[in-house]
Amino acid sequence: MGVSAHYLDIDWDSPGIARRIEVSTYPIEIDTANDGTMHAEVSIFRNFAPWVGLQLSGQLASVEPATVDADGERHPWLPVLDEHGAVWWIPATGWSKPSSRHLSEMHRSFGTFSVELGPSRNLVIDAVANELDRAHAQEYLDDFQDELVWLAIGKPTGALGEAGADYSRDLVDALREFAYAAGRILEHPALEIREVTALVHQSRLRPNAETFRAVLRRPGAHLYPGRSAQESADVPENRYLRGLVQHCRRVAQSIARSSSRHHGHLAARSAREKARAADLLATARIEVDQEIFDNQLADIRRHMDAIANWADGSVLSRSTEREYRFSVGKKYEGKGGGLFYRNLDGDSPNSAGEHFQVSVVQFPEGLHELVREAQRIDKDLSLVLVGKASVRPFTTANGKAGRRATFTNVSAVQPRSPVLERRVATRLRYEREGWHRAISSKERQEYSSEANTALIRASQFDVRAQEGAIASAALDAIESALDHQDASWDRLGVSVSSSFPMGMRFVQNPIYAGALAAFHKVMVLEQSTGIGENTLEKLGRINVLHASALYERWCLIKIAAVLMQDFRFVPQPDWVEHVVTFSTQASEPRATGFTIEFTRQHPSMTAQLDVEPVLANGRRPDFRLRFKVSTSAGNLRAKDDLAWDYRPSIFGNFVGQHSGLVMDAKFRTRWKHGELADMLTLLVDAKDYGQDGDRVFILHPVKGAVDHRTSPLVWSRDCDYGQDHPTGHAHGSIQLGADPVSAGASTINLRRLIALELQGVFPEPEFVRINAEGAGQGDQWGEKPDVCRYNASLCIACGKAHDIADVTQGRTERGNAKWFYRCSDCGTTSMRTPCFGCGTELHKNGLQLTYHLTIADHVANVVCPDCGANF
Repeated sequence: MGVSAHYLDIDWDSPGIARRIEVSTYPIEIDTANDGTMHAEVSIFRNFAPWVGLQLSGQLASVEPATVDADGERHPWLPVLDEHGAVWWIPATGWSKPSSRHLSEMHRSFGTFSVELGPSRNLVIDAVANELDRAHAQEYLDDFQDELVWLAIGKPTGALGEAGADYSRDLVDALREFAYAAGRILEHPALEIREVTALVHQSRLRPNAETFRAVLRRPGAHLYPGRSAQESADVPENRYLRGLVQHCRRVAQSIARSSSRHHGHLAARSAREKARAADLLATARIEVDQEIFDNQLADIRRHMDAIANWADGSVLSRSTEREYRFSVGKKYEGKGGGLFYRNLDGDSPNSAGEHFQVSVVQFPEGLHELVREAQRIDKDLSLVLVGKASVRPFTTANGKAGRRATFTNVSAVQPRSPVLERRVATRLRYEREGWHRAISSKERQEYSSEANTALIRASQFDVRAQEGAIASAALDAIESALDHQDASWDRLGVSVSSSFPMGMRFVQNPIYAGALAAFHKVMVLEQSTGIGENTLEKLGRINVLHASALYERWCLIKIAAVLMQDFRFVPQPDWVEHVVTFSTQASEPRATGFTIEFTRQHPSMTAQLDVEPVLANGRRPDFRLRFKVSTSAGNLRAKDDLAWDYRPSIFGNFVGQHSGLVMDAKFRTRWKHGELADMLTLLVDAKDYGQDGDRVFILHPVKGAVDHRTSPLVWSRDCDYGQDHPTGHAHGSIQLGADPVSAGASTINLRRLIALELQGVFPEPEFVRINAEGAGQGDQWGEKPDVCRYNASLCIACGKAHDIADVTQGRTERGNAKWFYRCSDCGTTSMRTPCFGCGTELHKNGLQLTYHLTIADHVANVVCPDCGANF
């Protein structure tokens, strides 16, 4: 392509001359359109302005870039040399004497800029305004580095911060042991006697060449320079040891900082859970969100108005038409299709008194779809229809007598919706009551249960936070001890060396040998976690100039954190190396991608996180996450006293599943009206990110970005989980930001999104009945099986696998099976039930983790995302 772009932080010396140039770690992504035009998106910041710098190579090496304005006038770019002699082209427009720097219009106004690169190439730069300052960008970098270090040293089982031997505790012990061993050497360091020249009294003088020259200059003096002996600690062994001390100090400092940050996050999560529990227990009346209520009411009215406004355009004589009044039922699946109906005026005169077991109505094309959509919202829907219909008897496939009313003409139709009438009456009542209502006894039980769960979760976070505080304090003490040791070596005049000494002191001297052995233990643990000196050095070279690319890396580590900390997945051993290599590369950002495999034993599952995967159309989204439930014996959570054979058929639908979750990170600090929806449309329709049946979601840090709110849940202003019919959770957007005030709170948005995909792959649990003799009988022998035989699911709050005792079965009003889950660790409850309209599986996860649409004034009433039923 011949063009690379980076952000530059330039310290100016004089016009056109840079004193210092800092280049962004990540390049600016440049896409090439079908017509050959290149496109790049850059950001405008609030209080610091990194430059956009271009480097040209190949056929463009001799080109002078120029910005072409709306009047066609060319504004040449300015070439600037960095310390390596490389040429950077920047869009400078003048020199400001008061501020002693060049100015650029691109840093002050957003819009589109056309850059001419020779006679045949153009680069279109879209400047996006961001309300971002350097401190905010630094927060993303610090959180990324600290989260990565903490995840690396966490427990290999994925349960971080819990009691037991883990990498963090072993590493702290190893660093403490090294600090103690190195401190012993400092008490009695190895010394070397060296000959030096010093002023010595004549009585003890050992002359050298300097002595004779001094005598000639000052004959008869009392002191002359001569040979003398001096003890020095600057020996190879001590120089090497000081290098080890500095290495361990940097490691301890990095781990201490990440431990302190993680301890703060855990304490904040505990405080939020306690506050949430207190609010739930104190709730006697709840506020009904008028905006959400009116939006949902308008949606119901829209469906009914669509039916009332429907007309087939035919004009018939009133003598050939009549009025029909009937209620509409569910879809008739037999031959010919249609909808079940019940005549509200009794049987038609032309039925000749016949008795029909089945009544089916067929509407003209278009009206059928409208009635079907409305019937999903209101199963008691009735119609008053004026038109012409032919009624004929027929026999169903199972031999039942039926009649089919086929409408050939419809001149008027008026729907009557009891649901709409009730909602209108309810709205009037809420207006009188100030949009508040008292909670019911059932809701009180739900609130109490969720409050109890929140308190359990808070106590778990408190324990982990206390352990983190202990580790942080220990690491601070170790870092302080190593820092004092390094200062002591400096006072002794010992330099630093990374070369292992050739002498035998580390073998023969026990205190030196002990320090070396302790350091080797630290190195082994560093290698096992992947956070050695090279890793920390690479992470330290990342800068904040390219906030968008930094946000993508931050999102990557947050996705890994949710999988490891909340859902207890264990990553592949070399995952840190992959992340660090990807995050520190300075080449084209989409040159290479990689995959991290996560696993867990109970239930036996894998999670595959693809970073910048290549789709069939050549597009490369940021992340793709796919889960797969194994059919291995790890999922057989059977009772010990039951010995039935394994029947793998219940897992058959999940073997080789291809659907997943595509996530694309878009860094913004604000969205213009409709811009977020347009961006999502671009990813779904133009770039076809969901071509393999994957869900497509945007990750962004902007709060309150949802223009049209439909959900009454806590995430309604910040997130869109595709909960509205007919999206079916296929695409949406969530808020995910590193704001110190809400970072931990926004992470639950990501956890809720991943839980949406995770719960979609859980197979149905299998239930059996135990007869009097203790033998197992399947569903075909018992109407209400009551013992869970197989289950493969986990708690989406804490990640613990559901035991068979945690799963109970119930029945819907139509007799379909539904399942209740309760975590034995944290008490989180959820329900899995089929939609009464279309059979889509719905998951009710309580007030905090439910991602479905719910009713404005009754959040436990879930609305199906596929058909819109359950209003």
